[in-house]
Amino acid sequence: MSNSKPVANQVLVDIEMNLTGERAGDPSDTSQPASGSTLSSTASIASTSSSASNNITKISADGPTSNLSTPDHSVTIEQIFSDQSASTASKYNTDVDETIKLAATLVKDAKSNRFLDFKHDRDSLRLYILYYNPIFKYIQYLMILIILGLATLEKPALWPDTLPFWAPCIIEIIALGYLGFRIIHLSSFQHQTTFWQDKKNIVAIILIVLSVLDIISYSIWAGIDESSNPIRWSRPLRPLFIINFPHARQIRRAFRNIRRTILEIVFVLILFLLSVMLFALLALKIFGKKNLHDRFGKPYFKTYPDALWRLYVLVTTANNPDVMMPAYDVSHWYSLFFIIFLIVTLYVFMNVLLAVIFNSYKRHLKNEVKQAVFAKRRKLASAYDLVKTKNKEGEGYHITLTTWTKIMKELFPKKSKEQVTMLFQVMDGNGDGVITKAEFLTCADLLNVPLTEVKDRMLLWNRMCPRLYNSKFTEFIRKVVKHKFFRYFFDLAIVVNAVFIAVEVPVAEWFFLALFTLEIILKLYAYGARKFASQFWNMFDVVVIGGAIIATMVEAIDHLKDLEGQTLDIILVIRVLRLVKLVNGFDRFRIVITTLVNIGPSIIIYGGVLFTFYYSFAIVGMEIFQNRIRFFGNDTYTLENLSENQYYCGNIALKDSEFWIDRYCSNNFNNIGQALVVLSELTVVNQWHVLTSGFVLVTHPAAKIYFLLFHLTVVVLIMNIFIAFILEAFILEYSLSKSKFESQFEAKILQLGYALGQKKKGEEQKKGTDKEVIIDDMETEIRPEEGTRFHVKQSRKKVEVLLMRMFENELDPEDLGMTDH
Repeated sequence: MSNSKPVANQVLVDIEMNLTGERAGDPSDTSQPASGSTLSSTASIASTSSSASNNITKISADGPTSNLSTPDHSVTIEQIFSDQSASTASKYNTDVDETIKLAATLVKDAKSNRFLDFKHDRDSLRLYILYYNPIFKYIQYLMILIILGLATLEKPALWPDTLPFWAPCIIEIIALGYLGFRIIHLSSFQHQTTFWQDKKNIVAIILIVLSVLDIISYSIWAGIDESSNPIRWSRPLRPLFIINFPHARQIRRAFRNIRRTILEIVFVLILFLLSVMLFALLALKIFGKKNLHDRFGKPYFKTYPDALWRLYVLVTTANNPDVMMPAYDVSHWYSLFFIIFLIVTLYVFMNVLLAVIFNSYKRHLKNEVKQAVFAKRRKLASAYDLVKTKNKEGEGYHITLTTWTKIMKELFPKKSKEQVTMLFQVMDGNGDGVITKAEFLTCADLLNVPLTEVKDRMLLWNRMCPRLYNSKFTEFIRKVVKHKFFRYFFDLAIVVNAVFIAVEVPVAEWFFLALFTLEIILKLYAYGARKFASQFWNMFDVVVIGGAIIATMVEAIDHLKDLEGQTLDIILVIRVLRLVKLVNGFDRFRIVITTLVNIGPSIIIYGGVLFTFYYSFAIVGMEIFQNRIRFFGNDTYTLENLSENQYYCGNIALKDSEFWIDRYCSNNFNNIGQALVVLSELTVVNQWHVLTSGFVLVTHPAAKIYFLLFHLTVVVLIMNIFIAFILEAFILEYSLSKSKFESQFEAKILQLGYALGQKKKGEEQKKGTDKEVIIDDMETEIRPEEGTRFHVKQSRKKVEVLLMRMFENELDPEDLGMTDH
């Protein structure tokens, strides 16, 4: 290796060799200047141009900057060696293999929506592939999870007095060290300008540096006087680690949408706050001099901050109609003030805010998805340019079956020749035996469609005991389970079971428990574990019925009989939820339920976004309010067992307060778990002003700012953006489920008859279209079909995939999203 090659690069290459068992290229062949040597294109190999061998292709999410030389593509890869001597054939063969490997990596990037830029020399390619090694990736997830989880061990700890102050610091240093290693790894295969221009890299480095400085200052402070409660000021920044690493692409995209949406709704939000301030001024003038008091004896609208706070809380309806009653008791006409206020702020401004958020979010989401489509196409275009061949007429380029096979074998070594050929046939839209650039740009979507052979779909006991599986008895079982009356019978049993539970007939419970267990066993036998587990309601049955069986067995233990008897009752009652399963038999209900299930993973993404705000606010809340309010168990509200100070939630300032009267002492910020519970209560907004009042009493009136910021950030902004996402995703899923939308390759799959569940040509087709047959229930798919089949239905579950396909129809097939290409 050249002395100019960084040591870190060589270490990572060695690690990659150990993990993959692959021998790195000969160092003498990869000697390079600082930017590294180049993987030449096919044409460059053919021409053996020395200048072309030093070129570097740069691909990024913002567009490729390519200086690939492509003088002549009249020969295919397999023809390159025809004019080469034996002494040079081996070298060129290695170059072609590296070119295919690079092209396959770019295709995999497009397939997996990975848009990182990387240098295209041999070592950088290996380092790039190593970066996405699942071992490294999941260790990174673990390290981030450990960093976030340290809040349970640090003061105020979830389990107090379990670890010395330095123990969490050592754990965090180790986790930060690994994250730092990942950043160094990332920089090793990227161009330096690209690396430092990426904001998420800068943020990640700053986060690590700040965390280390915080650990050092905290350790010195705690070492001198731990009783002085030193502060870990970097902890609220920890959720940013989730966002600022390449693997968190979905959460990062959600945050970008939130940031851009907030910038557009800020003026509506300002108008809303100004209207609240104006009504607060009017309330102060109307009620301030009437010497009124609320039900706790506090002055009523005596000061402007008090009026502003009461009316802001009223927008959330948490104090309605309590805030109105003192004035309403004086004169019923005063109710008009509060009614008009609610109409203007709650029913007009808040709904306008939601409408603006929805419109802005939808526009930004569309732009984000289009940029992702363009980035995916640019990856594929770069791969195409590496391996394309000039057609016989000398005009235009294409990819042959031989080249396609080489790419697929590099990308999917276990795929059979039949599967690779079938993929090529689907890609070949016009059937001319080659793949054009426009066709190749859709291959990432096709490769995401599961493709299986008979042996892949064959049940375990079919492979192990074919004679038993193909026996008349097994055939009879399959026919019984497949028959529609099998489902009708157990649907009826669910209804009857619900009736017996309602009228409390204990003896019948054991009969139904055995009956539903038999249903699970028969389905497992007929469908196999994999197909059985792929159905939500089957797994629901396993959890509920399995739980009932376990509870029944444990109930036999005498000292747990009462407890487990209650558990069994609860589980048996939960079985009533199986009634919901009945709606799956109706098309309209099934569409709604399927839509909800399909958008579930995307909802989890926004759950992660919400968690980042929860975590940061929880950490800040613990630093401000820890141990200000305490809970002493069930004796907290019994004066005989506690001192007067302890009796009032450990703080005499709460004496006779609404917070204490409502028994909210366990709602505090004394550890991360309790803090998150308080924040969830604030999100619901019921009694959130009462919770706020308690912490204000034990600290300072300025504490309201914390709760006000949480409400504005999480409830008003984030939750409304979350609602906008749910609306858009649901409308999209519901519309597509009701329409005949299908992508180009899906239409080709149906045309060729390669879809799983689709009848062969000449066979009687079920009523409805091919597409409707494909998405039929599991009950229609028991025997494995002959040949290789595409699972079209499974390729359309992700909302992101549906968005990409939908917006791709609005783009030119070869549009790469670049003004200069």
